[in-house]
Amino acid sequence: MRHLFIINPATKIIKGKTKPVRDRISAFFADYPKIRYDVYVSQWCRDAVMLIQDYVAGVKNETVRVHSIGGTGTLFEVINSVSELSNIEVAAHPYGMANTFLRYFGYKNVKLFHSLKSQVFGETIPVDIIRCGNNYGICYGMSGIEAFANTLGDKWIERGMPGDISYMLAGVAMILRGKCSQNYFMEIDGRKVEGDFVSVMVANGPCYGINMYPAIDAHPNDGILDVYVFKNAPKMKILSRIPSYTHGNYRKMPDLVSHYRAKKIKLSSDEVMCMSIDSEHFYGTSIEYEVMPKAIRFVCPEKIDLAKLPRFYNRPREGLLSE
Repeated sequence: MRHLFIINPATKIIKGKTKPVRDRISAFFADYPKIRYDVYVSQWCRDAVMLIQDYVAGVKNETVRVHSIGGTGTLFEVINSVSELSNIEVAAHPYGMANTFLRYFGYKNVKLFHSLKSQVFGETIPVDIIRCGNNYGICYGMSGIEAFANTLGDKWIERGMPGDISYMLAGVAMILRGKCSQNYFMEIDGRKVEGDFVSVMVANGPCYGINMYPAIDAHPNDGILDVYVFKNAPKMKILSRIPSYTHGNYRKMPDLVSHYRAKKIKLSSDEVMCMSIDSEHFYGTSIEYEVMPKAIRFVCPEKIDLAKLPRFYNRPREGLLSE
């Protein structure tokens, strides 16, 4: 096995100073001189995608473990690089602000993913990913106010505002200052759903932001996607329910939120949709989501008990599902 480290210099912890990270990697492998490894520092958005694919193409009959050193966006790049490749394993190092996917394994366990020893020698588990049109996500795909809030909130965070507060205020601002819904057409495993909705979220895992987990039913290895549809209502009613919704209490508002489970979702609108896939932003009038079961081998530190993961508030199930 060989290892390829992708470092995003723009992430919250690194802030352009990649030398300490590179030195740490070099010092670790000095004790294991027979292990082949390479390090690449991203130069611009998405440039790692082709590099990873070219790197893997040059490796014959050997597993490559690709290490994402960054946040949710860096992991998005890696997933989009390796989704069609069979000899790849993925390791995620939490150097970002949210580290959304890793939070599925428990807030206190995220720090365990910093261990180079665990990430280099650790065992892998199979996890699902989402085909989102021509892209791939591992966390979620969403449209509507949640996606708009994600887009605007990211800009405010870059100016120094705290994470979840930025997203929440961005959502409130979008609702108060204009139209907060649009007409959507959906096919959810063939079932047709149409309506005036505030938001549509397709989830492979429960979390987004720093401390929000609306998709409490979602597990990233159950071969299914969880869909949450937030219906339109008077603005003050929407505003009053958003905090509860983002903390997994959608069951308390059946008049506003519908939950579906499906393997394929077709989503379209007669207006341009703002879409967010694992915090990356897109625009269009249609998209198709499809689960790709056990498409990625993902490194999980051995100290994490997958059968007893820390429980999210009001979560219906605990732990990664057994194979």
